[in-house]
Amino acid sequence: MNWIQKKLQSFVEKAKNTFKRQRPSKDDQEKSLWINCPGCKNMQLKENLSKNFNICKCNFHFDLDPKIKFEKLLFDNEEWEYIPCPSWSDPDPLNFTVNGKKFIDKYKNYQKKTGQESALLIGHGKIGGLNAVAVGYNFSFGGAAFSQRENEHFLAGVQFALDNKVDLFVSIYQSGGKSVFGNLNSLKSMSTVQMAHTMLKKKNIVNCGILESKITGGTFVDVFGNDFIFSIKGSTDQLFSGKRVSESVRSSDSAQMPEDFGGSSFLERSGMCDGIIESRLKMKEKIVTLTKVLLKKPVAQAKNESNVSVSQPISSAS
Repeated sequence: MNWIQKKLQSFVEKAKNTFKRQRPSKDDQEKSLWINCPGCKNMQLKENLSKNFNICKCNFHFDLDPKIKFEKLLFDNEEWEYIPCPSWSDPDPLNFTVNGKKFIDKYKNYQKKTGQESALLIGHGKIGGLNAVAVGYNFSFGGAAFSQRENEHFLAGVQFALDNKVDLFVSIYQSGGKSVFGNLNSLKSMSTVQMAHTMLKKKNIVNCGILESKITGGTFVDVFGNDFIFSIKGSTDQLFSGKRVSESVRSSDSAQMPEDFGGSSFLERSGMCDGIIESRLKMKEKIVTLTKVLLKKPVAQAKNESNVSVSQPISSAS
């Protein structure tokens, strides 16, 4: 290596170190009053975004806590009841350790941060006068990675829907896929979730999936158990593998990948979703109208909500 190369390497290293020092940490970003919008590239005041359910003026959708979606955007009169996660479910059956750190400790930190038992928030109540069960994926909970615990929690929601013969079962998806820390214990949920969707269909419960940005891996496969799939306009990263990974495995002579690969418009054009919803503010209207048409219900009619029953729950071992 000559002296010019050494000088250049030294300059690059110094530049990297300077950039690392100046780049704000994750904690600093969370504490900041401002956030940069990936859609319009403008700085947005977080307080203003929260007033519009984290939707920018350009219609870019930032992540939103599923509890806010339930109370403000889905359930009638902000009234809903939580469906708990089964006590026997285990997010870390392998006692996984990474670089000397236990995964179970990391999982407990996610629980403390979000106030949730699992990456899923599941509740039941009235949506547009219909008896419904809703499943919300919280990306702040470790990217909503689907472990054995999330699988059991999902099945508990399905069991409630079956026991009480609800009208609608809706899932709002956002997940990085199946948890690698559970190995086959996580992957087996791909079959049990499909089984659960089939059971809902047999009971004539309308099964609807809504896709927001960041739904990939094995959890993206789960989506196709739904009767209907809708994507929020402008959403991205909605495929089994993202654009970068998919592009890397293509042959050199392949045609260039479309700009919107993995986005809402790409899914609709490719027939992987039934339509696009303009905004998360419109999702309730969309699914309620669809459900009532399918069930041939007048506006004010819904199934009898009384006599809520609890039977032996579905098990992932089924």
